[in-house]
Parts: sequence; C-alpha cells; structure tokens
Amino acid sequence: MELHVISHSAQQFDDLSFRWKQAAPWVDYFHLRQKEKTPDEVLQLGRQILKKNVIPSSSFIINQHIEVALKLNCVGVHLPEAVTINQVQKSGLRWGRSVHSIESAKWAEQVGADYVMFGHIFSSASKPGQIPRGLSQLTQIVQAVKIPVIAVGGIHAENVADVAKTGCAGIAIISALLKDDPQVVVQDLKRRWTE
Repeated sequence: MELHVISHSAQQFDDLSFRWKQAAPWVDYFHLRQKEKTPDEVLQLGRQILKKNVIPSSSFIINQHIEVALKLNCVGVHLPEAVTINQVQKSGLRWGRSVHSIESAKWAEQVGADYVMFGHIFSSASKPGQIPRGLSQLTQIVQAVKIPVIAVGGIHAENVADVAKTGCAGIAIISALLKDDPQVVVQDLKRRWTE
C-alpha cells in the first residue's frame, strides 16, 4: 500500500511539520499543495521543510509547480488534470496526475505518468457539495490502466479496507491526518489495509 499525505491549505508550518515528521516512517510521499500561494512562496515553504529535516527530499512531492520541485531536488511533482505536461516529461521527476475519468487516466498512462490519483471517493470536507465518485468508479479506473492508481477523498480508518478491495495501489489523505496522533492514524490505516 502506497500512502500519500497531502498538505491542508489552512495548516500553519508548525502543525504541518509536527504531523509530517511524526508520520514520516510510515508514509511514502508527502505532497505540498498550496493552491493559493505563488510558486516563490511554495519554494520558500519547501525550503523550510527540508532545512528543518521534516521529511527527506526522496519522499517530497510538489503539486503543480515543476520548477519548484526541480529547485528543491524533490522526488516528484503532481499535476492537476488541467495542466500541460510537456515540461514534466523532460524533467526526470517522478510525476502523477489527478484524473476524473477513465479517458483521462488512460491518457495520463500513455504520456508517461508514473501514477494517477483519482477521487474524491467519499464525501470530503475539501470538496463540499460535490457528489463523490465512489468505489465502483475507482474500480473501473484501476482496471483501465496498468500504472498505480491512488485513491483520494474522505478516506479514513473505517473505510480504507473497502478502498483496498478495489485493487488500487494506495491512498492519499488530507484531513485524516489533522485530527489525532499522526503516528496512530497512519499505522492504523496501513494495518486495516492489509487486513
């Protein structure tokens, strides 16, 4: 099970660094997603994260800003569905793409994405009022491509076993890490996934 943690835009640095550092031994990738910040602000925040040894650059993914990921020597970049991919194809970075349909997932695979992220699977605080795509659509995406599919959106300990049954490669969490002890949260997710 591949476990991705995505930053919450409302998180302050101290809280983010505490939670990421606590969870780091059990998390494969940490995504810095700050849609409201400029690329330079994301770069400065990323530098702070690496300088404080919150996580290693080998598990650090920057969302959207390819040039920031390269400057920080991160392992990868994650792209929204609408962003063009010419630059990332030549970057040498591990890269993934958010997708919302089988067609988009197949296209991402064809152009060289290392993984796709599909969601939101369940009702999610980050997508208020939007209808979740559900487990059956997730299963269809998994069956349509050979690259890893990461499920995102409203995933927590009580439903992660159902997500695992779809055959997806892993999950991404945002709000699940904000509530309780980060170590307990991620260990519980991994345990329930394998059970």
